[in-house]
Amino acid sequence: MSEEVARRAVDLMAERSNKFKVQFTGGEPLLNLDLIEKVVLYLEEGGADALCQVQTNATLVTAEMADRLKGLGIGVGVSLDGPPGSDDLRPSADGGGSVGAAVAGIKNLGDAGIRVGMTCVLAASNVMKLPALVELASYLRNVDGITLDPVRPVGRAGREMVPDPATAARYLDMAIDRAEMICQMGGNRVKFRELERMKLVLSAGNRRLCHCQFDACQSLVVTPGGEVYSCPSLLSPEFRLGDIMDPSIGGGLLEGLKDARDIIEPHLPCRRCPDFWLCGGSCPAYSFSMSGDVGLECAIKGVFMRRARVAAKMDEQL
Repeated sequence: MSEEVARRAVDLMAERSNKFKVQFTGGEPLLNLDLIEKVVLYLEEGGADALCQVQTNATLVTAEMADRLKGLGIGVGVSLDGPPGSDDLRPSADGGGSVGAAVAGIKNLGDAGIRVGMTCVLAASNVMKLPALVELASYLRNVDGITLDPVRPVGRAGREMVPDPATAARYLDMAIDRAEMICQMGGNRVKFRELERMKLVLSAGNRRLCHCQFDACQSLVVTPGGEVYSCPSLLSPEFRLGDIMDPSIGGGLLEGLKDARDIIEPHLPCRRCPDFWLCGGSCPAYSFSMSGDVGLECAIKGVFMRRARVAAKMDEQL
């Protein structure tokens, strides 16, 4: 992405919101760390109230790069799908494994004082490794929690890569138990982001109205070439909103976001579920790619809801 496109994207957001989040993703965004630094500086100079985050596979994070990220003061998320030996989903360009390099990068981030959130793409080949991933995350000591992202059958991924819902639920239960056991033994606590979010909803007496920013028509995605979409996982022609360099792009932006959301609506059965207020529903991009079959996400969310309700009941008793 050029600096011109990046600045225009920031300006468009700043024109429409007093507070927003900028997430640098990819591909691998740290291939363009110079641009990230320029954007952060541009935001600071403009006085924008913007939270910046980068989502990386961490394989490029040397000690020097970790120090540069620390200096920027931005949040860091790391994509890691399992412990060593879980390289099939994310091989290196030469066909070799990437987990070792990712773990080294996370350690470098920790040495620089940077805590990270971990995202795991959940697939049939790695679902049984969730407990081991929890162990690795605790060992690293700078991982705050894990977010699960069920694999979508798009691009190189086929339906055969989607895990069996019952199997996913069973291993997720085991992983949560492992996290609790490690914590009780004095190890670093590893949380599951979705579980913590549900606990917060219950403790605050709130209701969830949507799954994500796309679902709320508050998400804007800009590709390196300047194309504008509403979701990073829906980069197909029917979801294209225009070109960021087009002076008129802002005029029908909200309507375009709503239209994109309406395309997904027939594939979202979760709206009719009595637990939607706590669950928030399935990922719209996942539901769309699966033609409304949300069995996997429903099984995963079911584990989290059960655990959250047990925790809430225990809090009441205390």
